[in-house]
Amino acid sequence: MKLKVFSILALAGAVALSGCSANQAGSGTNTEPAQPENTETSSETSAEPANLTWFATTGFWNPPQWTTESATVMGEMTKKTGLTFSFNIPAQDGDTKLNLMMVSSSDAFPDVITTVGPDMGKKLVEAGKVWELEEFLKKYDPESHLLKDFPEDVKQQMNKHYGGWYAIGSHMVSDEARKTYPPSSDYFADVAKYAENKGVLVNANILKEAGIELSDLKTEDGVLAALEKVKGMKVDGQPVIPLQIHGKNYHGETLQFLQRSFGAMPIDKDGKFRNIYMSPENKHAIQFLFKAAQGGYFDPGQMTTDNAAIEANLLSKRVFMFIGNTAQGKFDQLDFWVSPGAILSNEGTKPVFLFWSEPGRGWMQTMISKSTKEPEKLAKWLSYMTSPEGMTLNHFGIEGVHYTKDDKGLITRTEDGIQAQKDSTKTAVDIFWQFANMAFLEHVQPAPTKREGAGGLIEMEAKTAYGRSPEVVRYDASVLTLPGDFYAPGSKNAQIRDQIQQFYEAQVAKMVMAKDEATFDKLYDEFVAKMKELKVDELDAAQDAELQKKSQEMGVTVKGVNS
Repeated sequence: MKLKVFSILALAGAVALSGCSANQAGSGTNTEPAQPENTETSSETSAEPANLTWFATTGFWNPPQWTTESATVMGEMTKKTGLTFSFNIPAQDGDTKLNLMMVSSSDAFPDVITTVGPDMGKKLVEAGKVWELEEFLKKYDPESHLLKDFPEDVKQQMNKHYGGWYAIGSHMVSDEARKTYPPSSDYFADVAKYAENKGVLVNANILKEAGIELSDLKTEDGVLAALEKVKGMKVDGQPVIPLQIHGKNYHGETLQFLQRSFGAMPIDKDGKFRNIYMSPENKHAIQFLFKAAQGGYFDPGQMTTDNAAIEANLLSKRVFMFIGNTAQGKFDQLDFWVSPGAILSNEGTKPVFLFWSEPGRGWMQTMISKSTKEPEKLAKWLSYMTSPEGMTLNHFGIEGVHYTKDDKGLITRTEDGIQAQKDSTKTAVDIFWQFANMAFLEHVQPAPTKREGAGGLIEMEAKTAYGRSPEVVRYDASVLTLPGDFYAPGSKNAQIRDQIQQFYEAQVAKMVMAKDEATFDKLYDEFVAKMKELKVDELDAAQDAELQKKSQEMGVTVKGVNS
């Protein structure tokens, strides 16, 4: 999956991904919608809404039980579309459960499916389980705005990956999308250029109390010295947590930031593809965590915790430094975060920043089942949820209650709206991330002017600090885009990739927790040997062929700036 979408989640601050917690109350069950005692009959739809099933492989997504009460997000959606939803969101192994449902003879296949990652959506398409959306809309909602204004450049990426337009992607950003929804301010152009969710956050209160300057944290040695200095300090009588890593996904968040900050690239100095795990800079990133573990700067238990545990530690205000996905930073409640940007390696390598000149497909991929018994209502639901009216209701709630508009039509949340967004798992305000359109959010919101709160300058400054670091070298990662069938489910490429990833995660944990440097070096040598045994060179050669082809097609050459 392209990870670039995460570099722009900061835009507009409206899509509160800091709300992507692992609070799993109700997850893993089919939740029937709650009916109010007095249900008003809407002029838009019939009195009896149809209830459909929405399956999501995103176990961290936690929408509330559906309600049809008026003046609520869900109630208004039902009034406009005639639908309610029961959610089936396994807390874990969502792909596995969806695979089983695909081969089951039962009629209980969901009506709407949301997946993440590059593989599951392709399986649904290849199994003939989901609609091609142009065909679907032309048949069931031929007047849909989506047939006219869905971004053509994003659709092209869908076609390359799926062989057709099969999904609505969340958090889409593209030139075509911005033609439909031009930004309200030049501010958003700067954010689009520099924002990156993977980063480092520092507690300014502890920083000041420890007598450390933010500039002291610009180097690897400076960070390790600061972690040592704050070790033993207390906040409200409780010990400071010098370093918080990104829980059980530290290799996908914490290590990825350190890789980039230390200059790791999946392209070598000759312009050939080289698995980033085999780069010296990746080894150095793992060594940094090894040194942090040796210093006792983070509890090894952090390596197995979920997002809820991360948030609990951050909200305790005892964390000095958090390295991971800054969307977890709880900016709506914590106003003390600052960031040094890039952390410069002791090796003198240059940090790198990825950008994509081509758009992606988006993050979450939402598809419509061919077996649904309500295709017309689902077509109109898709059209509504992606319309300005539907997106405004989804993200901002009820006008006059949760938000106001100025004379230019720009939206500002009220105090009740800010609280409703914080309580999204109860209110549904800003909970349907599947329909987040970043161009729309840039279009309808003013640039932030306050330093506090979600979407404020504190969050934006923290998320753009890395990209604004003068040492950073930018490179176009679009050349790394692979054909949709490169990792076809069950293919040799997919098998090699999955075996490598599984081994990498297990071996990294051993290296980070090695008892001494000699053990670390031995484990790293074992890692290199095993990676070759797992045919990393064969996969690299296949990816290099695609890299050279894509580079020639785009007229763009990228070479490694370090090793």
